[in-house]
Amino acid sequence: MSDSETSLPVDEAGSDGAPAGAETRFEDLTLAEMFGQLLRAPRMTWQALRAVVTTPRRAPLRAVAAPTMRPAPVSAEYDPRVRRVPRANSRAMRVFMLRIVAFLVAWWGCGILANTPRRTETTALDAGAPFLILGFVIWLAAEWYGDWPRIREWWARRGQPQSLAEKSVRADTPDEMASQEKAWTGVHPRRVLAGLTGLFLSLIAWRFTANNQFTFIGFWSWMVSIILWVIALAPDRDGPLRWVRGMWIRVRHIHWRSGTVLALAAIMLLGVAFRLSDLQNVPPEMTSDHVEKILDSYHVLQGQYNVFFANNGGREPAQMYAMALFAQLPGLGFNHVTLKLLSAVEGLIAILLLYWMGREVVGEENRRLGNLVGLTLAALVAASYWHTMLSRLGLRIILTTLVTAALLVFLARAMRHNRRADFIKAGLVLGFGLYTYQAVRMLPVVIVVGVVMAFLFRARGLRAHGRTILNLIVLVLIAFVVFVPMFGYWLQYPDDFWRRTQGRLLGDDIIQTTDEQGNTVERHATLVERWDAFQQNLPILTNNIRTALLMFNWKGDVAWINGAPNEPTMDSFSGALLIVGLAAWLARMLRRRDVFDWLVPLALVIMLMPSALSIAYPVENPSHTRTSGALPEAYLIAALPLALLAQSLVELVPGRRGVIAATGLAVVVVLGSYTQNTRTYFVGHDEAYLDSSFPYSEAGRVLRGFAESDGSYGNAFMVGFPHWWDHRALGIDSGRPDWPNGIVSMDNLRDFLLTAYQKTDEFRLDPDKDLLFFLAAEDEDTLARLELQFPNGRVTLRQSYQVDDQYGLYRVPALGEAGFLEWAAIGASG
Repeated sequence: MSDSETSLPVDEAGSDGAPAGAETRFEDLTLAEMFGQLLRAPRMTWQALRAVVTTPRRAPLRAVAAPTMRPAPVSAEYDPRVRRVPRANSRAMRVFMLRIVAFLVAWWGCGILANTPRRTETTALDAGAPFLILGFVIWLAAEWYGDWPRIREWWARRGQPQSLAEKSVRADTPDEMASQEKAWTGVHPRRVLAGLTGLFLSLIAWRFTANNQFTFIGFWSWMVSIILWVIALAPDRDGPLRWVRGMWIRVRHIHWRSGTVLALAAIMLLGVAFRLSDLQNVPPEMTSDHVEKILDSYHVLQGQYNVFFANNGGREPAQMYAMALFAQLPGLGFNHVTLKLLSAVEGLIAILLLYWMGREVVGEENRRLGNLVGLTLAALVAASYWHTMLSRLGLRIILTTLVTAALLVFLARAMRHNRRADFIKAGLVLGFGLYTYQAVRMLPVVIVVGVVMAFLFRARGLRAHGRTILNLIVLVLIAFVVFVPMFGYWLQYPDDFWRRTQGRLLGDDIIQTTDEQGNTVERHATLVERWDAFQQNLPILTNNIRTALLMFNWKGDVAWINGAPNEPTMDSFSGALLIVGLAAWLARMLRRRDVFDWLVPLALVIMLMPSALSIAYPVENPSHTRTSGALPEAYLIAALPLALLAQSLVELVPGRRGVIAATGLAVVVVLGSYTQNTRTYFVGHDEAYLDSSFPYSEAGRVLRGFAESDGSYGNAFMVGFPHWWDHRALGIDSGRPDWPNGIVSMDNLRDFLLTAYQKTDEFRLDPDKDLLFFLAAEDEDTLARLELQFPNGRVTLRQSYQVDDQYGLYRVPALGEAGFLEWAAIGASG
């Protein structure tokens, strides 16, 4: 060690062979370790800190002694290549049996919560919760018992001094540090040129995507600016071309006949079966949300290239453009089935990304365990009723799981290795993710929390802290460059941009009051009023958080469109795995002290907040759609205990029999989960959906049949009624998304029909053909007025395929052109 380094000498040799007098550079401490040193030896630590701050860089620093305590030993996950001794095997067998008992106890408790006849908190939750707690405790005890030899060793040497150079997690390797420094030892003219050109094109993109429209110049300026910014900021040794080359090399080196590939193929087949089976009929009908998506996608092909779709409460555009492209495939089109098929394909892609996420997050030190976690994670999600519902729903929500899974992969790498390239990739995923669904807007909070944790507990030394801050700035910059068109929309139309995500935790921005003259005036809320609103809303928020946390095992979404109302979000198998998984994850956090492991449960809670922040409408919480960003974290935690059980069987049972036993255990759990989830989805959810949706598909066939026989699309009309059909859905299901003949009020009947007669397009009313009116069965007023206007017409009451769901058809014989004009003239003169 050079004289210019401030050091903390250690007086005694550690048990790991560290020589007496070993020293640790003060600059290598993390902030957390520095605060710990400050508590143990405040005077000496303060002297060391002052010496570092006040001494010139090249001046020699005297060594400052401070006592250090040996941290808990780092115990990596079990390496199956190490042969166990008989005594270790005996302990491992007891651990395995305790884990099985813990899972079964938790599974029994989940069954009580889900299957009690009258499910109330008293009869079900209070009865089942003790089993969940007991299962958690037993698993945690198994982890403690399995680690007891190492805990006892740590306890025996807890007072021995030890160099703080012993890291609880792997430090940056020289190659990583070199790659970081290489990027900035000299600013290459290529970087300057790329950065300046990228800045110029970003400004062009901002200008030419204004007024909520992508233009040709704006779109391509935006795309090229992103590429140039990445080139300008990426390390020389790890730039975009190397990313593509590395991906291609990894694909070429996949062993397509390996057990992992075969297992993943089987998992994907399970996912395909669950997501595509009877997709034509389940879910059966469109809602207004589906109508909006289809029409927005249809308008994209008509040249309406919106940055943000402000109708229907405001929606991000990615799914609309994807649907516009997907609908062009042969045999598809702009209809409900195509919308569902697109989201189902996205759900299948999410399964592959979740496998990658599990392997990456857990396999940092033990690739075999990481691979097992990835496979079990993918299998549990493939069999998941929650994820399948999102996949088959036909809305953009499923994209949240893709974005979250990809982001967590790169964020894990960034937090663990502090590499610039990983921060750039995380920024790209976040930036594009903000164009998918509003729940993604919580992911920046996850990133900030993760990077702060890495800064406090992972980065060592001033240089590492500086790199962490700089890399975070790069991540934010890359995400912002991708976000530029949406940011421009935000500035132009802030109310539309925030309409769906505005919370009521701090009350309303604008308050209506009455002045002295009795006039209603609006004003901005004061800070005092904001604080009062926060105090009033805080109990609602805490109750919402409790409800959201209980959704996995107790009661899920109440809305019929988002699942079987009030059914647990997870089945009893995956729900039990989540409970014992929390214990397994806690043990992993304490054992490895990896900063990203500590982030995972925090990320789970953060991604529940889009639902929990529903202050104005607590009944909408929990929401299976708004909490979709928590799905990857929840199933990752649930996958860990199943992977540990499978790994234990492989270790305890010699040879191929262990692999077969482990596979059998996983298959039993996954198929049990699949069986319960298919019943929940295809029976519970389908029945609730049928009870509350409208029979658009059947009525659409009637409309199409009328138009293709002796009528026309221009001669058919739907008369509106409160809380009844959407005429646009009727048009879509008839094959004509642009069908315009929805009559809002019978008061405007003559004007509406006369306008239709004057049209020159394919929706012109032809007076030489019959007229057909769709009306609600209970709308007696409309029926009476139609009979008055067209006394020669006849009414038919049609029973739909849905129980207790009828609608009326009023058919008018052709009036002829003279008869129609006479009818219109009588109305005008009257």
